[in-house]
Amino acid sequence: MSKIIRYWNQNRKQIIIVIAIIAFIIIMLRVINNLAKQINKSNNNTNSISKVTDLQKPTKSTITGQNVPETVTKENTDIIKTFVDYCNNNQEQKSYELLSNDCKEEFNNNINVFINDYYNRIFKTKKTYNLELLYTEAGSYTYKITYYEDNLLATGGTGANNNFEDYITIINQDGERKLNINNFIKNQEINKTQVTNNIEITIKSKKVYRSYEQYKITIKNNNSTTILLSDGKNSEDICLLDKNDTKYVAFLHEIPEYNLLLRVGRTTELNISFNKIYAPTRVIEKVQFSNITLNQETNTKTSITIKI
Repeated sequence: MSKIIRYWNQNRKQIIIVIAIIAFIIIMLRVINNLAKQINKSNNNTNSISKVTDLQKPTKSTITGQNVPETVTKENTDIIKTFVDYCNNNQEQKSYELLSNDCKEEFNNNINVFINDYYNRIFKTKKTYNLELLYTEAGSYTYKITYYEDNLLATGGTGANNNFEDYITIINQDGERKLNINNFIKNQEINKTQVTNNIEITIKSKKVYRSYEQYKITIKNNNSTTILLSDGKNSEDICLLDKNDTKYVAFLHEIPEYNLLLRVGRTTELNISFNKIYAPTRVIEKVQFSNITLNQETNTKTSITIKI
């Protein structure tokens, strides 16, 4: 025992230095181990981001089950990614130029309207997003896009108040892919005319949105009396019919009653919206006016159905 004490007294400084070095090595090993765990965690997060990116390339419709080729999916999702990247990086002009001509008309062909009504509403902060393929129709592809705050992984997608949902439809415009956004799906020319009981009705075109369709219709009264298209009390007076004769009623409350009244020889143009959620499997075949008053004194009625 005395030898140990004597050895300690003679070599105290060296022993303390050795102990300190060993302690330092142990501490450093723990630090390195913790760093390795953090790097591993970071790599796992990177893998998670890659998985999210994979989810941004859906190849199968969640509604119809229809598959889209991977090459088409890549082209579609690439242009959506480019649009979002432009918006995230304050490149409003470039993002606006990716819109179709019809979609630009929805913003009055004015980039400032696009910025105020869409860009500023969604991209106050940078966004990540997720895509869901809904429908393919005649070479167009409609996706539901959900925008999230840029820290999606940190929040786990919570904070729904900061999320924004939109429909984006990709169309072919003069050989280029272009986008329809803000729940606008498409514009379609129709130009079908029918004359019944001296009333000439032309279905000129329709605009399709996520939750309704809007038809541009001109009506000319060639009768010798004033006619009333509807008294506005029954929304089924003007409706759409699909192939199963399912009715989609008009939003008549949006039309002032005086616009439904046509004097002798007068022509009116109406933009009538109908309660139809977008679904290309439910094809509209007819527009029906079922309660037109030809003579208010005799209460003579007629019905006109136009095939489109």
